[in-house]
Amino acid sequence: MRIRLLSFLLPMLLVVALPTPSEAAAKQSAPSSMEQDLGAMQDFNKLHDDVSGLLKVKKKKQHKILFFMGIGLLVGLLLTAGFGLAMVLGGKQVFLWHMLFAGVTITLAIAHAVTSMIWFYPF
Repeated sequence: MRIRLLSFLLPMLLVVALPTPSEAAAKQSAPSSMEQDLGAMQDFNKLHDDVSGLLKVKKKKQHKILFFMGIGLLVGLLLTAGFGLAMVLGGKQVFLWHMLFAGVTITLAIAHAVTSMIWFYPF
């Protein structure tokens, strides 16, 4: 029974695993089309660098911007926690301020994360 199953599965595996003639021809012609694609992308990147060269921000300024965003994030987090504790421990009616600063803090945290990923993620 096993031999019969193997004799059926082996040709099926070979049919699936071996490339078709059109795939083999495509693989042979791929380097030339790949080189064309890379050349086009390099030309596009050169054009993009020339146009946006004025908008680039230096690394030191990027660090400063993220630092000030981080300070704002910490202040917002402390205010949110403070209003939350004032509600729980002191019984104060500051739910609106608590939610307002929570929303600002979350928005700033997302902006901080996205900005740092765009500027400093190793591409």
